[in-house]
Amino acid sequence: MSPTVVAIIMVVVTIGFILWNKIPLNFVMFVVPFVCMLLLGFSLTDASSIILGQINTVMTTSGYMLLFGLIYFIMLTETGLFDIIINKLIGMLGNKMNVVVIMVITTIISCVAYLTANMSTTYLIVFPIMIPLFNRYKMDRMNAFLICQTAIGAMCWLPWGIGLVNSAMMANVSPEELAAASIPWGLCFIPAIILQWVYFALVHKKQHGTLGLPQDAEALQESAEKKDNPNARPKLLWFNLLVFACVIVALAYFKVPSYLVFIAASIITAMVNYRKDFGAIWNKAGATFFNVLVMLIAICFYLAAFNAEPEGGTSMVNALADAMTGIFPEFLMKYMFIIFLILVVPIIHFVPYQVYNTMYPLFISVGATFGYTSMQIIAPFVCNLALATSNTPMNSATYVGCTLCDIDVNRHCNKGGVIMFFTNLVVIAVALLTGVMRL
Repeated sequence: MSPTVVAIIMVVVTIGFILWNKIPLNFVMFVVPFVCMLLLGFSLTDASSIILGQINTVMTTSGYMLLFGLIYFIMLTETGLFDIIINKLIGMLGNKMNVVVIMVITTIISCVAYLTANMSTTYLIVFPIMIPLFNRYKMDRMNAFLICQTAIGAMCWLPWGIGLVNSAMMANVSPEELAAASIPWGLCFIPAIILQWVYFALVHKKQHGTLGLPQDAEALQESAEKKDNPNARPKLLWFNLLVFACVIVALAYFKVPSYLVFIAASIITAMVNYRKDFGAIWNKAGATFFNVLVMLIAICFYLAAFNAEPEGGTSMVNALADAMTGIFPEFLMKYMFIIFLILVVPIIHFVPYQVYNTMYPLFISVGATFGYTSMQIIAPFVCNLALATSNTPMNSATYVGCTLCDIDVNRHCNKGGVIMFFTNLVVIAVALLTGVMRL
């Protein structure tokens, strides 16, 4: 069967099941891609080998980091470290603390945390610190995710980020060159970030009547303080804070492999804080990773099917790229990459961003005929693509963020996707007005 037809079938069927929402998405992503690989002519053995290869690749690049990162930060949250930090922060700011200040702090911490150049690691740093504060002020936790992700988008120009490196390879330029071209796009995020603060603040005030501490927050705080948390270790605050600081330095400055950092931090935290019963806390923290792991493997099935290339044939990814060239009207060819930039958020909701990346050579070759350089075409996607990757069930990092924020994945992807779509439009509009993007 034609790879183009099979690709369309796989995308349409997957989208249909997502909209139907009666069958778990991971079940769909296990079965549909495998069947599509059989339709392409792969044997059971070959399809299995390709999928296992994809799983090994993903687990090596990010899976093990997610496993031990989640375990470490959930364990660290259990020690009460972040609760203590938030209580101290509230005490220091006093009456100055409000919803807007919390959003500003979230943005700043997110920008600093993304020096690790990894989205999941950034979530693991930011959300355990900020979510207790969002809860205290009755703020929508989904907003924390969106604010954090927008800040990440503004910082995606970092030359050591895997996303930028992959884009640089597609554009056949050095990461440093692409980083320099992407920095102006990062600056275009500033108005969008401010507009998000304003919008979320207005919605919050409409719902709760104040931007300050809700009237019943003190009672809720007292009730929470009365609850005995057997896992809290306030006497080990400074030790846990020191280990946390060492984790950040090891990831951001020394570039130690993240999974090794989190393994070491998890072992040290468990043995020092829970030396009498470290098995129980280890099991409690590790259980959180199960759903993420299942979805991570499901995504590998999807990616493997899209990239699999039959002997003597072409992959579904390349077939779709060729098909797009024939579908686009000639008068729109000049603006193909701009159209895809505008629609990046809704498209990535249904198609893995790795598949989207494979379209870059097509954008570059088409744009070159109209005088666009590869840098002019790829630089806009470096930062703006990040707005989409946090709002898709096709990305394992989405499940990490939603787990840490304790929000529903489907609600986040649907409602958050709308907000990020308009955020993306604001960034593009600012780029046009400031001359960062030229038509």
